[in-house]
Amino acid sequence: MRVYQNIPALFAYNSLSSTNTALQKSINKLSTGLRINSAADDAAGLAISEKMRAQIRGLDQAVRNSQDGISMIQTAEGALNETHSILQRMRELGVQAANDTLTSQDRRYIQDEVEQLKQEVDRIASTTQFNKKKLLDGSAAALWSSDKLTTKAFIRGGLRTIDQFGQKNAAEGNYKIGIIADPGQAEIQKTDIFKIKHKNVIMNVTTDQSHGLQDIRVDNLPAGTYNVTVSGAAAAAVLTAAQTYGTTAALTVAAAAVTAIGGASVYLEVVGVNTSTNQVTFRAVSNLLEVDGDVNTLTNENLVVGTAAATTLSALGLGTGNTLLLGSAGADGSDAYSLGDKIVLRYAGPAEGTATVNVLISGTTNPEWEGTWGNTAGQTLVDRNFGLNATAVQGKDVHFRDFYLNTANGTLYESDLVLTFNTSFAVATAEGLGHFEAAYVGQVAKGDVQLRDLDKFWDANGRFLLEDAQQIVLTQGDGNQVKVTLNSTDTLRDVENKFNDAIAFGLGQAKYLAGNTDRFVDFVEDATANSPESVEGTFVIRSVIAGKAGTLNFAGDEDVIKALSLNVIQDSTESQYRVTVQDAHSGNTIASNVKVTGNMLYGVVHPNVDMEFDAMANVDVAWSDSAKSFRLTRDTNNYETILHLADNTTVFQIGANEKEDMGANIGNMGARALGVHSVLMTDRESAARSITIIDNAIDRVSTQRSSLGAYQNRLEHTINNLTVAGQNLTAAESRIRDLDMAKEMMNFTRLNILMQAGNSMLAQANQLPQAVLSLLR
Repeated sequence: MRVYQNIPALFAYNSLSSTNTALQKSINKLSTGLRINSAADDAAGLAISEKMRAQIRGLDQAVRNSQDGISMIQTAEGALNETHSILQRMRELGVQAANDTLTSQDRRYIQDEVEQLKQEVDRIASTTQFNKKKLLDGSAAALWSSDKLTTKAFIRGGLRTIDQFGQKNAAEGNYKIGIIADPGQAEIQKTDIFKIKHKNVIMNVTTDQSHGLQDIRVDNLPAGTYNVTVSGAAAAAVLTAAQTYGTTAALTVAAAAVTAIGGASVYLEVVGVNTSTNQVTFRAVSNLLEVDGDVNTLTNENLVVGTAAATTLSALGLGTGNTLLLGSAGADGSDAYSLGDKIVLRYAGPAEGTATVNVLISGTTNPEWEGTWGNTAGQTLVDRNFGLNATAVQGKDVHFRDFYLNTANGTLYESDLVLTFNTSFAVATAEGLGHFEAAYVGQVAKGDVQLRDLDKFWDANGRFLLEDAQQIVLTQGDGNQVKVTLNSTDTLRDVENKFNDAIAFGLGQAKYLAGNTDRFVDFVEDATANSPESVEGTFVIRSVIAGKAGTLNFAGDEDVIKALSLNVIQDSTESQYRVTVQDAHSGNTIASNVKVTGNMLYGVVHPNVDMEFDAMANVDVAWSDSAKSFRLTRDTNNYETILHLADNTTVFQIGANEKEDMGANIGNMGARALGVHSVLMTDRESAARSITIIDNAIDRVSTQRSSLGAYQNRLEHTINNLTVAGQNLTAAESRIRDLDMAKEMMNFTRLNILMQAGNSMLAQANQLPQAVLSLLR
């Protein structure tokens, strides 16, 4: 027996320590429920378990990703459901507007609603978001920019492509597009012929304000062309002309200077004949123009003229030297007169006194004037001279009243020509003060005639269409709009300028011209045969943009639009283009000599990208004065534009590993991308055409919604697949890492018993050395 070494105790201790270690591991497993709590538990199993755990967690996240993807798709599809509703409403309005029971004003109201619907389509496209990511403006598929404002891209889907080996690549970069044009032609429209409705309308008026003539007005003036000239005072003041109707040859007129007046016109009508006394009684009226610009009208109802002594006209303001005398009795005297015979006498102004200038009025009557002067159509009028005091008439309206007699039927016209003189009116050598044309009812109008004096702007009930200002909306084929307001006092020239500026600057067509920006609209006064300006009294309205993009549509009050009575005299035709697409950096050709009609490229740069370029690319516009139209020719300078594309495809990570993803093509769903930005319903033809355009847009939205629905269905299947895969991987990983509690409890019980037994045996072994003490007793 040994005292220093207790071998049984050491053996018991070692067994107890081993049991304790095993028991601790068992307790650890039982407390965590895991078979592997550290790498020491199962190094290989831990590695396999961690790999599976990564796969499982990836699959779980992929499921959540797929669910988020479904939510995003549902958001986009829900927005497109409203876009569909809007397009259906637009189509309904198009069908309504195509019905001719509507007026132009009705269609304008419809167009107003259509414009709001277009804006709402754009708003939906630009603001529909999921987690601050825009879905329907094209940026969820690709990003783009260009070097020109007129170059636009419409994204239909992402730029990713999958090759035959399943590799996914993005076809992005910078593209140089070269364009060669075969120009089409631009539209030309023409209006109705505008004619004079009212009397006393003057046109083609020119006034020399620097020499004193401020304004011209007329009342009952014979239709014709007139000139107003000023010079020094006349040398004499005598009878200048006489007109007669009936037998008046027996009358002798004596004329003398009339120093008190600047000019006179006298009307005599036979109201009584006394053959026994050889006397004739006249009703006499004189219009006297004083040298200071005042007008006196004197009347003598019983001016008796006989054969014995001359009758003075002093009662008519002409002075004693101006007389009337009948011839001898019999056929040369009163017997020659009949009731209703008429005489018109005209007197020139004085040579002396306070008159300082002579105003000469000359002209030729228009052949179509209903009250032919004299007895001849288009007869030159006798010059009328009036002596005035220039200083006294400055700032005054001076009435040059006159009698005109139709010697064929005895009709009398009393006219009034009103000249307004300013402070520049003074003594002058011969100066042309003004020119004007007095129009007759039904005459083709000139450019300075106001709209209120035109027949087209009055209806059958005598209602003036522009009593209140009327607004006309000009819409260009590309959707641009501008408004023009017509007022009752506008002249045809004003209308010409308003429409011209609206097209040139409001619609922006002036940018295509180096000059002649005032020829978009012309009012034709002097016709040019075999040209758009071959009809006088009409507007010619031109566009310089070829094809549908440059067509012009006018909308407004039905009656006003009818008054214009627009019709197309030159149809627009689309330009033809040859397009080459190159990589802007390497110069590699993507597409070569692609022929297109119009300014749209569909899928040429990329299958999912449509591109719009300038409708006037490589086209030069110049005015042809001989043809009275704009000529479109190919520009000698090459036209190039750059388009930048960057892939931004919406990709859903639907797997636990790299490349296990799914791309969703969500294109631009704005009004321009759908092709409805330029839809017009302001006339029947445009409204009918819009139905087809909207149908195409509905099909495009339907296609996108169908794709979104397919994506959602796919993702639902993906979720099911991922869930099953995750379930099976979890089961496999559980078999590796999770603890079999029943089995481990058996092991724990065994180890617990061994632990108790070991403690007991260690205690017994520790008592063995005490047996040595019995030997020492």
